[in-house]
Amino acid sequence: MTTLLEIENAAETLPEPQQRELLLFLMERLRAKGPAIPQPRIFSTEQIQNWINEDEEDMRLFGDQ
Repeated sequence: MTTLLEIENAAETLPEPQQRELLLFLMERLRAKGPAIPQPRIFSTEQIQNWINEDEEDMRLFGDQ
C-alpha cells in the first residue's frame, strides 16, 4: 500500500477491534512526534465564581437594552 486511499480502503475492511487498535497506534505515534500536551490549567473556586458573576452582570446589562 502506497497511497492514503489504499490505506483507508484497507482500514475499512478491518474488524472494529483492529480499527480501534490502528487508531490508538496512530494517536500514539502522533503524540510522540508532536508538541507536548500542555498541563491542565487550574483555577480557584473564587476565580470561577468571579467569572460567573461577571457574566451574569453582563447578561443583566444586555437584557436591559
